[in-house]
Amino acid sequence: MTIATKALRTRMPPRARRAQLLHCALAAFAEHGIARATHSHVAERACVSVSAVYSYFRTRDDLVEATLGEVEAYLDNIAADFLGADKPVYDVLVGLAQGFAADSERRPDLIKVWLDWSTGVDATTWARYLEVLDRLHAAARRVFERGKKEGLLSDRLDESAAARIYIGGGHTVALMQFAGVSHDQLDKVIDQLVRGVMGIGMDTAVHRSLT
Repeated sequence: MTIATKALRTRMPPRARRAQLLHCALAAFAEHGIARATHSHVAERACVSVSAVYSYFRTRDDLVEATLGEVEAYLDNIAADFLGADKPVYDVLVGLAQGFAADSERRPDLIKVWLDWSTGVDATTWARYLEVLDRLHAAARRVFERGKKEGLLSDRLDESAAARIYIGGGHTVALMQFAGVSHDQLDKVIDQLVRGVMGIGMDTAVHRSLT
């Protein structure tokens, strides 16, 4: 690293520096896991001193809190953007799944941290994850409730169960993306997942006709 580069980074405004450190924290947590990532891992990626990271995140709990906050904000935002759209139910559900798949490719570190977080059933962060999951289930459930009101879905459909299955499918979508499955195959899985939770047969037209 040149002296000029060091000076440039030293002059980085606090807000920009914090954003940079959080970006590096996501990468560090994706590589080492929520339980093992440290200030040192973040500092190494950001090319700053460990003390510089501590100046923004005083404890490891602070670092974990902020990093998971980035994942939480992403999940809340993507759910709001797609599940709140005024589109046919099928298109809404497929849109979120495809958007999540695309982000698994574009923003792999963030999605990997989410996957790790979702498996930490004995971790202190588990309660927070369940709160996020409850919000995602509620957002998806409202979509299924709308579908029933519009007469598109069977009255026998349990919207809470459908929401849980649908949101749980995010793991499959992300893992398939990381496994390098083709976009065509991924789209087929998403289509069958959505048809399944909606209770729609493979021989039924579901795209723009469901309005």
